[in-house]
Amino acid sequence: MAISAVKEANSLERYIDEIRSIWGDGKDPQLPFKVKSLMEKLFASTSPNDPWMAELIREAKPARELYRDPDYGFIQMGHVHKQGHGNLPHDHGPCWVVYGAYTGLTEITLYRRTDDGKEPGRARLEKKELHRLSPGIVYPYLRGDIHSTHATETPAVVFRFLSYDLEQVERHRYNLEKGTISRA
Repeated sequence: MAISAVKEANSLERYIDEIRSIWGDGKDPQLPFKVKSLMEKLFASTSPNDPWMAELIREAKPARELYRDPDYGFIQMGHVHKQGHGNLPHDHGPCWVVYGAYTGLTEITLYRRTDDGKEPGRARLEKKELHRLSPGIVYPYLRGDIHSTHATETPAVVFRFLSYDLEQVERHRYNLEKGTISRA
C-alpha cells in the first residue's frame, strides 16, 4: 500500500472548496439553495469524532468563525447553543444566510412586517412560519427575511453560513413587545 504525501482534505475543507467552486459572481439567485445542499452533505459526511468537529463541540463557544473567504467574502460560523439560547427578530440586510443543525433542536421563526414602514423607529410583525432544525436539517433565509432563533434541545450545534460580513452592512433588530425597529 502506497502512502500518499498529499494530506486528504477534511469534510469542512471539502465543503468550503465546493462552495468556492460554485460561487461565481455571488449573484446567482439559486446560490443559497446550492449552499443548503452542500451543508446537508457536510453534515452527512462529518462524524462528531472528526477532529475539527470534535474541537467545535468540546470548546462549546456560542459563536466561532470557522472560515472567512478572502476572495468572495462569505463566512461560515459554528455555534454551540445551550437550551434556551435565542435572539430578537432580526434581518441580515442585503445578505442571505443558511442555517443548519448538526445536533440538538433549534427553532427559527420567520416574521412578516404588517406595517407600511413609514413611521421611523416603529415596526409591527406577525409570525409567518416556524422551522424546526433537527440534526441534518438546513434552511436558507433570503435577503430581507426577518427571523429569530431559539435552541430548544442541547447541545445545539448550529452552522450559519453568511453570504457577506454582517458587520459591513445595514441590518435591523425588531422588538415585538415595543413594536420598534433599530439598527443592529
